[in-house]
Amino acid sequence: MQYKKRLAAAITAAVAINIPISHAAVLEEVIVSAQKRNESLQDVPIAVAAFSQAELKKSGANAVQDLIELVPGIELFDDRGAGQPTWVIRGVGLADFNSNNTPASAIYYDDFYLSSNVMGGIGLFDIERVEILKGPQGGLYGKNTSGGAILIHSQAPSLQDGNNGYLKASYGKWNSSTLEGAVGSSFGDKVAIRLAATTHQGGGWQDSLATAKDDEWGDSDFSAYRAQLLFQANENVDVLFKFDGGYDRSETTLLYNQPVYDAVGNFCQAALNGKADEDSCFTFGNVIDPSLPLPSEQDKDGTKVLSPPTNELDNSWQAYTMHINWDMDFATFTAITGYIDYENKQEFDFDAEAPNFLNERDGDAEIKSWSQEFRLTSNNSEKLDWLVGFSYAEDEISDSRRGDLTDFPYFQTSSARGFDQENQSWSTYVQLKYQFNDHWAANGSLRYTDEEKEIFNVYHLNEDPFDIFPDGFINNVKTNYELEHNYSGHLGLDWTPNEDVLVYGKITQGFKSGGFFGGFAFTEDEVQPYSEERVLSYEVGFKSNWLDNTLRVNGDVFFYDYQEVQGFSVVESDITNTQLSKLANMGDAKHLGYELDIIWLPQAVEGLKLAGSFTWLDAKFTEADKTPVFDPAGNTQTLDGLDRTFAPDFSYTLQANYRWMLNDAYEAEAELGYNWRDDIVSKDSTISPLDHAAKGQDSYGLLNARLSIADVEGRWELALAGKNLANEEYAARVTTDDVVTYPLVPGQPRSWSIEALYNW
Repeated sequence: MQYKKRLAAAITAAVAINIPISHAAVLEEVIVSAQKRNESLQDVPIAVAAFSQAELKKSGANAVQDLIELVPGIELFDDRGAGQPTWVIRGVGLADFNSNNTPASAIYYDDFYLSSNVMGGIGLFDIERVEILKGPQGGLYGKNTSGGAILIHSQAPSLQDGNNGYLKASYGKWNSSTLEGAVGSSFGDKVAIRLAATTHQGGGWQDSLATAKDDEWGDSDFSAYRAQLLFQANENVDVLFKFDGGYDRSETTLLYNQPVYDAVGNFCQAALNGKADEDSCFTFGNVIDPSLPLPSEQDKDGTKVLSPPTNELDNSWQAYTMHINWDMDFATFTAITGYIDYENKQEFDFDAEAPNFLNERDGDAEIKSWSQEFRLTSNNSEKLDWLVGFSYAEDEISDSRRGDLTDFPYFQTSSARGFDQENQSWSTYVQLKYQFNDHWAANGSLRYTDEEKEIFNVYHLNEDPFDIFPDGFINNVKTNYELEHNYSGHLGLDWTPNEDVLVYGKITQGFKSGGFFGGFAFTEDEVQPYSEERVLSYEVGFKSNWLDNTLRVNGDVFFYDYQEVQGFSVVESDITNTQLSKLANMGDAKHLGYELDIIWLPQAVEGLKLAGSFTWLDAKFTEADKTPVFDPAGNTQTLDGLDRTFAPDFSYTLQANYRWMLNDAYEAEAELGYNWRDDIVSKDSTISPLDHAAKGQDSYGLLNARLSIADVEGRWELALAGKNLANEEYAARVTTDDVVTYPLVPGQPRSWSIEALYNW
């Protein structure tokens, strides 16, 4: 019942303001393009979390994954501490960091699909809005949307705004700094441009006990830029060219080593009882070398860790897109061409031990992806709205890595692995909406997708001076994957009893493509393709405005028949005599949940805005693969009946925002936000107390605040922001090295920043 106490306290704090009112405000209309046409959020029969440009600037989000803590029911999988973030929406998502895998929640950047999870860290700057679509989106967005879709819309050039732009700077704890800006201009009535750039530097907050100095590890070194040219050929045709580029050479989070052993290398009693205890247990490094720092010397907030300072990125990218819009009167023709060349390099210490039991070095993955989409969207239809489209895409992936186990006493070896992969897909789709009368409408979509993948030149070669293993595990392996279930889409019915209320029901089929394991494979069987997963969703929801448009209440209830779930299970390896994570289809699951979003402008308090979002989720495996999974001690159980990971029972966000006039020229704004999520890897999702001690991820809540002052004309703003003000100690992710350690990615402790914004 802990979350109920926290919820009650947060609500009490949010509504405890009582200030006289002079006039009432109303809620602003939010425009989204979730259905590939601009519409009011309240008219779209989809559960959508949308963030405007102003909200994004105030959030302090430097990357799209930073928004996850503002939306309940969404989790972030990132085994590598900001290296390769993957979204999990309503418990649907594949927890894999390999470059050849695709998220189950697709990210569309200005309508261009980002085909790999490693691309998810592209910066968030000069953005018009972000839309997070919850639930499968197989009709309009196609493959890899079994969880949902994230739509990022950058600020486009404008022919009407003349010369305009902004400059935003911040400085914060640990010498972190951000500089962001954009400038736009029009040249006559035909041409407009917009240039934007950002850089994030500093912020190192961790110290490694493996070195004598204070490492100040975790510094960002990220820069990105964007150039856009809009050309209006005539009153009906416009063309938008966009070029993106950037690099990320940041140091990523050092892992916190969880102690689960006793002094002789057996599992300690505390871990067997379900808790990794720093005072009575040891790491595997302590067992081998008692002179190493003890786990109790670490700080639970991650500021001091045993892990050596090695984790870092060296990513770079270039992307080109072109949009053509042609208003043909009866319909609008749109053509979208996109290309990206993304290079991902990362060094990562899996085990968080001073002797590097497993360190990945010399990793280099290059992804080249291009796509072409055409669509025709109806205009000004009284009864029937329609949309038809076609898309084609190709990906080329070349990936190589080296795994170093030379410090591990049993293996004392290193190995190299790599592969090449090519993907091709095409699809055609249609969406229809028919308005029967003023109150009832039916809608539906259907998409056919054809996809083929080939992985080849797959190798895992071993350098083993002690002949413990064969010289090569696998070499020159080649195999194929072809999509088996080609159709996706939805059927829905909408009821609008009045202009302020929408009630909708729909059945949706979405899927995430199959593929190949991109990690260190020891047998050819591990490289064989896994098949696509499918989500059949049943959802009923409502959207409503009340009290003269000062109260907005949206909600939904959903049930998922989740088939052929993709994921990792732990199995015993006959080759390494250790437990390894195996990627496969794990069986079926059922997800049941409800969501509620409330925004209220109390008429009794001018300038006050209260908001809350809540998600409850019950996600369990059913009819799972009968292959047993293992806990660290070798105990086995099937997945049947276990809760899903990354699917907390309850999560919520609360926000109180208050604006008031200081005088005729200046206004102030104060904002307080709190977000909470239950256990992300709960006891009911692990097979034993030891399993939970090693891999469990507990609940946590984060308290953030922001205070600002600005001129009433919106020309400038100064702000002071704080994050994790309660200094919550929490795990952003718990992982394993597949050898002998069970570290976690610590969440960042309390921080602050000073921000300045100037608009023109």
